[in-house]
Amino acid sequence: MDAQNYKTALAHFNECLRIDPYYMDAYYSRAQARESLGDSKGALTDFSIYLEAKPQNTDALFSRAMLRYQYKQWAVAREDFLKLLSAPGGETKSIFFAPDKEGGAAIATTQSNMTATILNYLGMVDTKLKNYKSAVHFLDSAIKLQSKNAELYVNRGWAHQEMLDTVLATADYQKALALNAEGSLARYNLATFSAKKGNLKEGEKLLTEAIERNPEAPLFYVARAINFTAQGDYPKALQDYNAAIPLDLADPYVWMRRGLLKVMLKDLNGALADYTQSIKLKDDNEKVWVYRGDLMMQFGKVNDAIEDYTIALTHQPEYGMAYYHRGMAWQRAGNLKEACQDLKQAQNLKITVDQKWVAISCK
Repeated sequence: MDAQNYKTALAHFNECLRIDPYYMDAYYSRAQARESLGDSKGALTDFSIYLEAKPQNTDALFSRAMLRYQYKQWAVAREDFLKLLSAPGGETKSIFFAPDKEGGAAIATTQSNMTATILNYLGMVDTKLKNYKSAVHFLDSAIKLQSKNAELYVNRGWAHQEMLDTVLATADYQKALALNAEGSLARYNLATFSAKKGNLKEGEKLLTEAIERNPEAPLFYVARAINFTAQGDYPKALQDYNAAIPLDLADPYVWMRRGLLKVMLKDLNGALADYTQSIKLKDDNEKVWVYRGDLMMQFGKVNDAIEDYTIALTHQPEYGMAYYHRGMAWQRAGNLKEACQDLKQAQNLKITVDQKWVAISCK
């Protein structure tokens, strides 16, 4: 482990536990080796086994809390962070790199002042759990301990934003920028507020500044692409989607959004390719199936469109627009009985349907 030969270390720890499955220290060491090798799930399992025997080890508890947070296991991550908050201080050899979205990677250890870090994570977890008042309380306490930490203001702003308190959220984001002029996430959030108020140019300016400071973040390009689309500047929006996708090839929603934009640009074949890629990455998004079905209708492939609409409904049986679009496809295919059923079901799901199409299908 000290020589960073993690694969060899892992082999030794495995052999150790084969000889003695109850040697708890080996689980802790193997968890560290697995984490170093990118096997986060294996590390999480080993930390949990170790903590069953030694629940007071704050290093292991912090590591497990961070892994649970990473895997979006909000409730159990919260339990671990609360235990850490009340745990007595002790010696530690571990150094943890707590992610700081505004100021880079902040080094923290369980021996040093970890209270603010733990409070910060509790605030973020409670925001995820929609316990917004509790989230603000934890972040208020963290800010009292580290009043110059820009990330804490960003996270509290996020909690206020989820509470729909845009005044306090804006104040927090502005405070974060005052503390760290390079903070891109605060700019992104302020840009979102500007767009909602109709100040698209101000939002564009903030997003451009965020991209200049963090050009490897696909989120900012996507947000500016949405901004350009709202302004009607489709070529610039396409440039931003083209920049975002190579930075995160696995995000199905960006592929879907670029497909929608390509439809606006009359690039139907490009849109089809993007929708299909989005489906490959996430095949249970009912909206993209409907979008692709609409394209199939434009291509004159009515049966393929009906198939896509049907798949959308298997994922979301109450999706009224899918019934409406499939009803129109059935009508175009000359199958009026199914068309009538789908159009009436769309109406039952509160979709506005032109009554002339109902009359034609249900005569």
